[in-house]
Amino acid sequence: MVALSDKGGHREPARSGEELQNTVVALNSKYPIGIDIGKNNIYAAQLKENRRGLVIRGLAHREYDNETGGILEARKILIPVLRDIVKAKGLKGKRVVVNFPSEYILSFPISFQLGKGETVEAAIMRNSRQYLTFPLEEAIIDYPSLTSVSGDEENRYKASVIAARKDQMTNYLSLLKAAGMTVEVVDFGVSSLLRLHSYPQEIIENSIILCNIGYSQSLLSVVSKDSIWVQRTVARGIRTVLKNLQANLELSPDSDKAKVLLKKYGLFYEDCLDCQLPDDKIHPDEMRDMYRAIYQIINPQIEELVHEFHKVIGYARSERQDAVLEGIYIYGPGTFIRHLDHYLEKRLNIPTSLINPLTKMGLSENGKLSDLSEGGSFGLALGLAMRKVTWL
Repeated sequence: MVALSDKGGHREPARSGEELQNTVVALNSKYPIGIDIGKNNIYAAQLKENRRGLVIRGLAHREYDNETGGILEARKILIPVLRDIVKAKGLKGKRVVVNFPSEYILSFPISFQLGKGETVEAAIMRNSRQYLTFPLEEAIIDYPSLTSVSGDEENRYKASVIAARKDQMTNYLSLLKAAGMTVEVVDFGVSSLLRLHSYPQEIIENSIILCNIGYSQSLLSVVSKDSIWVQRTVARGIRTVLKNLQANLELSPDSDKAKVLLKKYGLFYEDCLDCQLPDDKIHPDEMRDMYRAIYQIINPQIEELVHEFHKVIGYARSERQDAVLEGIYIYGPGTFIRHLDHYLEKRLNIPTSLINPLTKMGLSENGKLSDLSEGGSFGLALGLAMRKVTWL
Protein backbone atom coordinates (compact mmCIF):
# COMPACT_ATOMS: atom_id res chain seq x y z
CA MET A 1 0.00 0.00 0.00
CA VAL A 2 1.39 3.42 -0.88
CA ALA A 3 1.69 6.13 1.74
CA LEU A 4 0.55 9.43 0.27
CA SER A 5 2.54 11.78 2.50
CA ASP A 6 4.13 12.18 5.90
CA LYS A 7 0.63 12.26 7.45
CA GLY A 8 -1.30 9.99 5.12
CA GLY A 9 -1.06 6.39 4.09
CA HIS A 10 -2.12 2.88 4.97
CA ARG A 11 -2.25 1.90 8.63
CA GLU A 12 -1.63 -1.76 9.45
CA PRO A 13 -3.75 -3.50 12.11
CA ALA A 14 -2.23 -3.93 15.57
CA ARG A 15 0.08 -6.91 16.01
CA SER A 16 1.00 -9.02 19.00
CA GLY A 17 4.29 -8.45 20.86
CA GLU A 18 5.77 -11.66 19.44
CA GLU A 19 4.87 -10.65 15.89
CA LEU A 20 6.42 -7.21 16.40
CA GLN A 21 9.61 -8.69 17.80
CA ASN A 22 9.95 -11.02 14.84
CA THR A 23 9.22 -8.16 12.45
CA VAL A 24 11.89 -5.85 13.86
CA VAL A 25 14.59 -8.41 13.13
CA ALA A 26 13.59 -8.56 9.47
CA LEU A 27 13.19 -4.80 8.84
CA ASN A 28 15.42 -2.89 6.45
CA SER A 29 15.70 0.89 6.47
CA LYS A 30 17.11 2.45 3.33
CA TYR A 31 16.74 5.44 1.06
CA PRO A 32 14.83 4.65 -2.14
CA ILE A 33 15.43 6.60 -5.34
CA GLY A 34 13.62 9.92 -5.40
CA ILE A 35 12.18 10.55 -8.87
CA ASP A 36 10.75 13.90 -9.94
CA ILE A 37 8.83 13.40 -13.20
CA GLY A 38 8.07 16.59 -15.11
CA LYS A 39 6.40 17.11 -18.48
CA ASN A 40 9.72 17.02 -20.36
CA ASN A 41 12.39 16.19 -17.79
CA ILE A 42 12.98 13.48 -15.21
CA TYR A 43 15.37 14.04 -12.31
CA ALA A 44 16.43 11.23 -9.98
CA ALA A 45 18.51 11.20 -6.82
CA GLN A 46 19.45 8.69 -4.16
CA LEU A 47 21.07 9.22 -0.77
CA LYS A 48 23.03 7.10 1.64
CA GLU A 49 24.35 7.55 5.16
CA ASN A 50 27.97 7.55 6.24
CA ARG A 51 29.98 9.10 9.07
CA ARG A 52 29.41 12.59 7.61
CA GLY A 53 25.66 12.09 7.65
CA LEU A 54 23.58 12.08 4.46
CA VAL A 55 25.52 12.05 1.20
CA ILE A 56 24.33 11.82 -2.38
CA ARG A 57 24.82 8.30 -3.74
CA GLY A 58 23.84 9.15 -7.30
CA LEU A 59 22.07 11.63 -9.58
CA ALA A 60 20.50 11.15 -12.99
CA HIS A 61 18.65 13.33 -15.51
CA ARG A 62 16.81 12.44 -18.70
CA GLU A 63 14.86 14.57 -21.16
CA TYR A 64 11.97 13.19 -23.16
CA ASP A 65 9.77 14.57 -25.92
CA ASN A 66 6.21 15.20 -24.77
CA GLU A 67 4.37 17.83 -26.79
CA THR A 68 0.94 16.19 -26.95
CA GLY A 69 -0.42 16.10 -23.41
CA GLY A 70 0.16 15.46 -19.73
CA ILE A 71 2.37 12.93 -18.02
CA LEU A 72 -0.27 10.17 -18.00
CA GLU A 73 -0.76 10.64 -21.75
CA ALA A 74 2.99 10.12 -22.28
CA ARG A 75 2.90 6.57 -20.87
CA LYS A 76 4.46 4.84 -23.90
CA ILE A 77 7.27 7.39 -24.02
CA LEU A 78 7.89 7.44 -20.28
CA ILE A 79 8.16 3.72 -19.53
CA PRO A 80 11.44 3.09 -21.42
CA VAL A 81 12.91 6.38 -20.11
CA LEU A 82 12.12 5.40 -16.52
CA ARG A 83 13.56 1.92 -17.06
CA ASP A 84 16.74 3.57 -18.27
CA ILE A 85 17.04 6.10 -15.46
CA VAL A 86 17.03 3.53 -12.64
CA LYS A 87 20.01 1.89 -14.34
CA ALA A 88 22.04 5.10 -14.07
CA LYS A 89 25.41 4.98 -12.37
CA GLY A 90 25.14 5.48 -8.63
CA LEU A 91 21.46 4.58 -8.33
CA LYS A 92 20.67 1.29 -6.60
CA GLY A 93 17.51 -0.79 -6.54
CA LYS A 94 14.04 -0.19 -7.95
CA ARG A 95 12.27 1.10 -4.85
CA VAL A 96 11.22 4.70 -5.47
CA VAL A 97 9.58 7.73 -3.89
CA VAL A 98 7.75 9.92 -6.40
CA ASN A 99 5.75 13.14 -6.55
CA PHE A 100 2.24 12.94 -7.91
CA PRO A 101 2.15 15.25 -10.97
CA SER A 102 0.87 18.69 -9.98
CA GLU A 103 -1.27 18.91 -13.13
CA TYR A 104 -3.58 16.27 -11.61
CA ILE A 105 -3.79 17.83 -8.14
CA LEU A 106 -6.28 20.18 -6.54
CA SER A 107 -4.96 22.10 -3.54
CA PHE A 108 -6.94 24.42 -1.30
CA PRO A 109 -7.02 25.72 2.29
CA ILE A 110 -9.98 25.04 4.58
CA SER A 111 -11.10 26.24 8.02
CA PHE A 112 -13.43 24.06 10.06
CA GLN A 113 -14.78 23.18 13.47
CA LEU A 114 -15.17 19.61 14.63
CA GLY A 115 -18.70 18.38 15.09
CA LYS A 116 -19.70 16.41 18.16
CA GLY A 117 -17.77 13.12 18.15
CA GLU A 118 -16.26 13.95 14.74
CA THR A 119 -12.66 13.11 13.88
CA VAL A 120 -10.33 15.54 12.13
CA GLU A 121 -10.20 13.28 9.06
CA ALA A 122 -14.00 13.15 8.80
CA ALA A 123 -14.25 16.94 9.15
CA ILE A 124 -11.66 17.46 6.42
CA MET A 125 -13.55 15.15 4.08
CA ARG A 126 -16.82 16.95 4.85
CA ASN A 127 -15.37 20.40 4.22
CA SER A 128 -13.42 19.39 1.11
CA ARG A 129 -16.49 18.32 -0.85
CA GLN A 130 -17.38 21.87 -1.93
CA TYR A 131 -13.94 22.45 -3.48
CA LEU A 132 -13.75 19.27 -5.54
CA THR A 133 -14.47 19.19 -9.26
CA PHE A 134 -15.26 15.47 -9.06
CA PRO A 135 -17.28 13.29 -6.63
CA LEU A 136 -15.82 12.89 -3.14
CA GLU A 137 -16.14 9.11 -3.52
CA GLU A 138 -13.62 9.29 -6.39
CA ALA A 139 -11.11 11.38 -4.45
CA ILE A 140 -7.93 10.73 -2.51
CA ILE A 141 -7.62 13.41 0.17
CA ASP A 142 -4.50 14.32 2.14
CA TYR A 143 -3.54 17.23 4.39
CA PRO A 144 0.19 18.05 4.62
CA SER A 145 -0.58 20.90 7.03
CA LEU A 146 -2.97 21.04 9.99
CA THR A 147 -2.99 23.75 12.69
CA SER A 148 -5.23 24.45 15.64
CA VAL A 149 -6.88 27.89 15.70
CA SER A 150 -6.97 29.67 19.05
CA GLY A 151 -10.05 31.67 19.97
CA ASP A 152 -13.37 31.56 21.77
CA GLU A 153 -14.58 28.47 19.90
CA GLU A 154 -13.00 25.11 20.64
CA ASN A 155 -11.86 22.48 18.17
CA ARG A 156 -11.27 24.90 15.29
CA TYR A 157 -8.60 24.07 12.73
CA LYS A 158 -7.03 25.21 9.49
CA ALA A 159 -5.69 22.71 6.99
CA SER A 160 -3.95 22.74 3.66
CA VAL A 161 -5.65 20.04 1.60
CA ILE A 162 -4.45 18.17 -1.47
CA ALA A 163 -6.86 16.09 -3.54
CA ALA A 164 -6.43 13.75 -6.49
CA ARG A 165 -8.69 11.45 -8.48
CA LYS A 166 -8.34 7.78 -7.60
CA ASP A 167 -8.35 6.68 -11.24
CA GLN A 168 -5.48 9.05 -12.11
CA MET A 169 -3.49 7.87 -9.11
CA THR A 170 -4.10 4.27 -10.17
CA ASN A 171 -2.94 5.02 -13.72
CA TYR A 172 0.18 6.75 -12.43
CA LEU A 173 1.12 3.83 -10.18
CA SER A 174 0.45 1.45 -13.06
CA LEU A 175 2.84 3.42 -15.27
CA LEU A 176 5.61 3.18 -12.67
CA LYS A 177 4.97 -0.51 -12.10
CA ALA A 178 5.21 -1.14 -15.85
CA ALA A 179 8.64 0.52 -15.71
CA GLY A 180 9.69 -2.10 -13.14
CA MET A 181 9.56 0.18 -10.09
CA THR A 182 8.25 -0.51 -6.59
CA VAL A 183 6.61 2.69 -5.34
CA GLU A 184 7.10 3.11 -1.60
CA VAL A 185 5.65 6.60 -1.20
CA VAL A 186 3.70 9.05 -3.34
CA ASP A 187 4.50 12.53 -2.09
CA PHE A 188 3.64 16.09 -3.11
CA GLY A 189 5.89 18.88 -4.33
CA VAL A 190 5.46 21.27 -1.42
CA SER A 191 6.20 18.51 1.13
CA SER A 192 9.35 17.48 -0.76
CA LEU A 193 10.56 21.06 -1.01
CA LEU A 194 9.91 21.78 2.67
CA ARG A 195 11.74 18.60 3.69
CA LEU A 196 14.78 19.56 1.64
CA HIS A 197 14.81 23.18 2.79
CA SER A 198 14.63 22.15 6.45
CA TYR A 199 17.74 19.96 6.14
CA PRO A 200 19.95 19.74 8.09
CA GLN A 201 18.71 22.18 10.74
CA GLU A 202 17.16 25.09 8.88
CA ILE A 203 14.83 26.72 11.39
CA ILE A 204 11.86 28.61 9.94
CA GLU A 205 11.04 31.36 12.42
CA ASN A 206 8.66 33.57 10.44
CA SER A 207 6.90 32.70 7.21
CA ILE A 208 8.89 32.23 4.01
CA ILE A 209 8.18 31.70 0.34
CA LEU A 210 9.50 28.40 -0.99
CA CYS A 211 9.64 28.02 -4.77
CA ASN A 212 10.67 25.51 -7.36
CA ILE A 213 11.01 27.32 -10.68
CA GLY A 214 10.89 24.41 -13.07
CA TYR A 215 11.19 23.79 -16.77
CA SER A 216 7.54 24.01 -17.84
CA GLN A 217 5.83 24.90 -14.54
CA SER A 218 6.67 26.33 -11.14
CA LEU A 219 5.60 25.68 -7.56
CA LEU A 220 5.09 28.71 -5.30
CA SER A 221 4.28 28.20 -1.63
CA VAL A 222 4.15 30.20 1.59
CA VAL A 223 5.08 28.15 4.65
CA SER A 224 5.77 28.72 8.33
CA LYS A 225 7.24 26.46 10.99
CA ASP A 226 3.84 24.90 11.69
CA SER A 227 1.74 25.25 8.54
CA ILE A 228 1.49 25.63 4.79
CA TRP A 229 -0.45 28.82 4.01
CA VAL A 230 -0.42 28.78 0.23
CA GLN A 231 0.61 26.29 -2.45
CA ARG A 232 0.17 27.16 -6.07
CA THR A 233 1.42 25.59 -9.28
CA VAL A 234 1.65 27.87 -12.31
CA ALA A 235 2.20 26.91 -15.94
CA ARG A 236 5.30 29.06 -16.22
CA GLY A 237 8.91 27.96 -16.11
CA ILE A 238 12.19 28.52 -17.89
CA ARG A 239 11.07 26.70 -21.03
CA THR A 240 9.45 29.82 -22.52
CA VAL A 241 12.52 31.86 -21.57
CA LEU A 242 14.83 29.44 -23.41
CA LYS A 243 12.55 29.24 -26.43
CA ASN A 244 12.37 33.04 -26.64
CA LEU A 245 16.15 33.26 -26.65
CA GLN A 246 16.38 30.57 -29.32
CA ALA A 247 13.82 32.32 -31.54
CA ASN A 248 15.20 35.86 -31.16
CA LEU A 249 18.86 34.90 -31.55
CA GLU A 250 18.21 32.13 -34.09
CA LEU A 251 19.80 29.47 -31.91
CA SER A 252 19.39 25.77 -32.51
CA PRO A 253 16.85 24.18 -30.13
CA ASP A 254 19.21 21.20 -29.84
CA SER A 255 22.10 23.22 -28.41
CA ASP A 256 22.75 24.52 -24.90
CA LYS A 257 23.63 28.01 -26.10
CA ALA A 258 20.45 29.58 -24.72
CA LYS A 259 21.14 28.10 -21.29
CA VAL A 260 24.74 29.32 -21.42
CA LEU A 261 23.51 32.85 -22.16
CA LEU A 262 21.14 32.74 -19.18
CA LYS A 263 23.97 31.65 -16.92
CA LYS A 264 26.40 34.28 -18.22
CA TYR A 265 24.14 37.31 -18.73
CA GLY A 266 20.69 36.58 -17.30
CA LEU A 267 19.11 39.62 -15.65
CA PHE A 268 22.35 41.41 -14.79
CA TYR A 269 21.81 44.38 -17.14
CA GLU A 270 20.28 46.76 -14.59
CA ASP A 271 23.26 46.31 -12.27
CA CYS A 272 26.02 46.24 -14.88
CA LEU A 273 25.59 49.89 -15.92
CA ASP A 274 27.74 51.22 -13.09
CA CYS A 275 29.93 48.19 -12.44
CA GLN A 276 33.41 47.25 -13.59
CA LEU A 277 33.14 44.47 -16.17
CA PRO A 278 35.92 41.89 -15.72
CA ASP A 279 36.07 40.49 -19.28
CA ASP A 280 38.90 42.34 -21.00
CA LYS A 281 38.51 40.44 -24.26
CA ILE A 282 35.31 42.31 -25.14
CA HIS A 283 34.88 46.08 -25.15
CA PRO A 284 32.75 47.16 -22.13
CA ASP A 285 30.16 48.84 -24.39
CA GLU A 286 29.75 45.66 -26.44
CA MET A 287 29.48 43.63 -23.24
CA ARG A 288 26.76 45.91 -21.88
CA ASP A 289 24.92 45.70 -25.20
CA MET A 290 24.86 41.93 -24.81
CA TYR A 291 23.56 42.20 -21.23
CA ARG A 292 20.83 44.55 -22.46
CA ALA A 293 19.83 42.32 -25.38
CA ILE A 294 19.42 39.21 -23.21
CA TYR A 295 17.60 41.22 -20.54
CA GLN A 296 15.09 42.64 -23.02
CA ILE A 297 14.35 39.22 -24.51
CA ILE A 298 13.69 37.39 -21.24
CA ASN A 299 12.23 40.21 -19.14
CA PRO A 300 8.57 39.76 -20.27
CA GLN A 301 8.53 36.10 -19.18
CA ILE A 302 10.19 36.89 -15.86
CA GLU A 303 7.62 39.64 -15.24
CA GLU A 304 4.83 37.07 -15.72
CA LEU A 305 6.44 35.05 -12.94
CA VAL A 306 6.69 38.18 -10.77
CA HIS A 307 2.94 38.65 -11.25
CA GLU A 308 2.35 35.13 -9.90
CA PHE A 309 4.50 35.95 -6.87
CA HIS A 310 2.35 39.03 -6.23
CA LYS A 311 -0.78 36.84 -6.25
CA VAL A 312 0.66 34.41 -3.72
CA ILE A 313 1.99 37.18 -1.48
CA GLY A 314 -1.32 39.05 -1.67
CA TYR A 315 -3.30 35.97 -0.67
CA ALA A 316 -0.94 35.20 2.24
CA ARG A 317 -1.22 38.74 3.59
CA SER A 318 -5.00 38.74 3.23
CA GLU A 319 -5.11 35.61 5.38
CA ARG A 320 -2.83 37.05 8.06
CA GLN A 321 -2.63 40.82 8.27
CA ASP A 322 0.46 40.68 10.49
CA ALA A 323 2.31 38.28 8.19
CA VAL A 324 6.08 38.79 8.01
CA LEU A 325 7.58 37.15 4.93
CA GLU A 326 11.23 36.98 5.86
CA GLY A 327 12.60 35.54 2.63
CA ILE A 328 12.12 33.89 -0.75
CA TYR A 329 14.08 30.69 -1.37
CA ILE A 330 14.24 29.41 -4.93
CA TYR A 331 15.09 25.90 -6.09
CA GLY A 332 14.78 24.29 -9.51
CA PRO A 333 16.25 24.92 -13.00
CA GLY A 334 15.44 28.63 -12.65
CA THR A 335 18.34 29.00 -10.23
CA PHE A 336 20.87 29.18 -13.06
CA ILE A 337 19.40 32.46 -14.40
CA ARG A 338 22.05 34.95 -13.39
CA HIS A 339 20.86 37.68 -11.00
CA LEU A 340 17.33 36.28 -10.74
CA ASP A 341 17.54 36.65 -6.96
CA HIS A 342 18.48 40.34 -7.15
CA TYR A 343 15.77 40.99 -9.74
CA LEU A 344 13.01 39.41 -7.62
CA GLU A 345 14.26 41.10 -4.47
CA LYS A 346 13.94 44.51 -6.15
CA ARG A 347 10.48 43.78 -7.56
CA LEU A 348 9.02 42.18 -4.44
CA ASN A 349 10.98 43.92 -1.69
CA ILE A 350 11.67 40.60 0.06
CA PRO A 351 15.20 39.12 0.54
CA THR A 352 15.66 36.41 -2.10
CA SER A 353 18.13 33.54 -2.35
CA LEU A 354 18.87 31.01 -5.09
CA ILE A 355 19.54 27.65 -3.43
CA ASN A 356 21.77 24.92 -4.82
CA PRO A 357 20.77 21.81 -2.80
CA LEU A 358 24.11 20.16 -3.56
CA THR A 359 25.59 22.48 -0.91
CA LYS A 360 23.34 20.94 1.75
CA MET A 361 24.91 17.49 1.75
CA GLY A 362 28.07 15.72 0.70
CA LEU A 363 28.64 14.18 -2.71
CA SER A 364 29.88 10.67 -3.34
CA GLU A 365 31.91 9.95 -6.47
CA ASN A 366 28.80 8.93 -8.42
CA GLY A 367 26.82 11.91 -7.14
CA LYS A 368 29.08 14.54 -8.66
CA LEU A 369 27.99 16.74 -11.57
CA SER A 370 30.30 18.20 -14.18
CA ASP A 371 28.50 21.52 -13.70
CA LEU A 372 27.47 22.17 -10.09
CA SER A 373 25.20 25.05 -11.18
CA GLU A 374 22.82 22.36 -12.44
CA GLY A 375 22.25 21.21 -8.86
CA GLY A 376 19.16 23.37 -8.42
CA SER A 377 17.30 21.20 -10.91
CA PHE A 378 17.55 18.21 -8.56
CA GLY A 379 15.78 19.98 -5.66
CA LEU A 380 12.48 18.10 -5.73
CA ALA A 381 14.19 14.78 -6.45
CA LEU A 382 16.49 15.25 -3.44
CA GLY A 383 13.53 16.19 -1.24
CA LEU A 384 11.89 12.93 -2.27
CA ALA A 385 15.11 10.98 -1.78
CA MET A 386 15.22 12.07 1.86
CA ARG A 387 12.23 9.85 2.65
CA LYS A 388 13.78 6.94 4.50
CA VAL A 389 11.62 3.85 4.12
CA THR A 390 11.46 0.69 6.20
CA TRP A 391 10.40 -2.61 4.70
CA LEU A 392 10.54 -6.33 5.46
